[in-house]
Amino acid sequence: ASLQEKVATGKELVRPSDSPDLAVNISRIKASIDELDAYKNSLNAVNDRLTVEESYIGGAKDVLIKLKQLTLQGANGTMFGRDREVIAIEVDELISEMKNLANGTDAKGNFLFGGSRVLTMPYAEDAEGVIRYQGDNFRSNIDYTSYRQSSIGRNGLDVFKPVLSGGSTEPVAGVYEVKLGGTLEPLDTYTLMLGQTAFHYEVRPGDNTEKVLDRLAHQINEASLDGSVSGIEASVQDDTLKITALDGVARQIAVGTRNASDPTDDLFSSVEALEGSSSVVASLSGTMERGDAVSLKIGTRAITYQIKGDEGGLSPTNPAAVIAEVKKVTESSGLFTGAAGLSIDPEDPSKLLIEPLTSNLGRVEFQAVERTNINDQSATVELIEEPRPALPERVEFFESLQEISKVLRSGEQDLIQRKLDHLDQMLDIVTMSMADIGAEMGSIQDEISINEDLKLQLEATLSGQEDLDYASAITELQAKMMSLEAAQSSFAKISQLSVFDYIR
Repeated sequence: ASLQEKVATGKELVRPSDSPDLAVNISRIKASIDELDAYKNSLNAVNDRLTVEESYIGGAKDVLIKLKQLTLQGANGTMFGRDREVIAIEVDELISEMKNLANGTDAKGNFLFGGSRVLTMPYAEDAEGVIRYQGDNFRSNIDYTSYRQSSIGRNGLDVFKPVLSGGSTEPVAGVYEVKLGGTLEPLDTYTLMLGQTAFHYEVRPGDNTEKVLDRLAHQINEASLDGSVSGIEASVQDDTLKITALDGVARQIAVGTRNASDPTDDLFSSVEALEGSSSVVASLSGTMERGDAVSLKIGTRAITYQIKGDEGGLSPTNPAAVIAEVKKVTESSGLFTGAAGLSIDPEDPSKLLIEPLTSNLGRVEFQAVERTNINDQSATVELIEEPRPALPERVEFFESLQEISKVLRSGEQDLIQRKLDHLDQMLDIVTMSMADIGAEMGSIQDEISINEDLKLQLEATLSGQEDLDYASAITELQAKMMSLEAAQSSFAKISQLSVFDYIR
């Protein structure tokens, strides 16, 4: 652009093409200023709404104060029924006024305390005449800046909250089930943790899953009786330990196992020829434990017997009972039929006599194999029914208010005192709402002030980028005008000379 255009417009940049970089900077600054103006308009609108809310809630507080004064009058035991009726009628009128305040609207006719349902009356009577909330718990958000957002405004659940009735709900019992899996072995230990209280049981010979769980249940019930734990009941059914939290309080329950029984390494076997006979004697000695094994091999054929630990009906069992089972199982298998005959030594039942029935019986081997620990135990806890503790009961704001006139008419002093407690809670609720509004309005004013300061800075920056330096521009323009005038004067003088004047 020409210097004259700059002077005429007062702008350093007349057309973007004159300086694209400068044009971009100016555009960004103007956009930021416009954004701040939009935030200011939004903040002012919110401030106006909060002012209206404050007015309605302040009116609600005044009504509650009057209701408390009337209820205190009605608490006077010397009042007659007619006097209480007069007070109750005035209470009904104040409740109607409170309902109108709760259904307050803004300048556009939108309901203030209905949440997102701005066109639906928040509070209305149901079929039984009880005033119920028809709105939701929505709160709108406002952008203070491009990076800061806050919820504003209140709904009916914020301003007219339910109050504590003075009673409590019934607890819902929680049910936990404990199950065991795997192999039970003597000396294994099962530990059940109920919170910080531990219950232990060490498996004994002959125990089964139900027995272990029953002993744990017995310990828990004993602890409940002596006060070590409270609100707990335990029982066993179908190999399942059921722990019931009667008070509805959630419990941390854990169960674990520890395999503490090491095998006894004194199990021995031997094979020897019977003197004066072709028979062979296989014998066992030592401790017979569940999981130990005995292997009999004749020639290329072999059979292995796993010791159960209760052979012969004994617990623990002994070598003679195991030898008897080995003979029984081997004969039942038919593996050595026709090759060898088996019998128990009548003088020592811990010895098995093996008599060859063929000339090529082959080598006889009898081997005892010590067990290793069986580590397949498992224990699980499952929550079957979630507990819910007793909770304070609440009564809706307007439902409690409507009950005031009823109890005043009845003259029941304990109920009147309870309503006075409800009114104190209501006053606390609306007072806190007003305090929140005051804090929000103060925050909005602070944000408006910050935005104004930022806008002034941006406008100063924009002026430095966009406005023309008049003093410099005019000086430059005057210099150019003088140069132009001098050139024009010289041209005029030259144009008046003839060729002869020029030669001369």
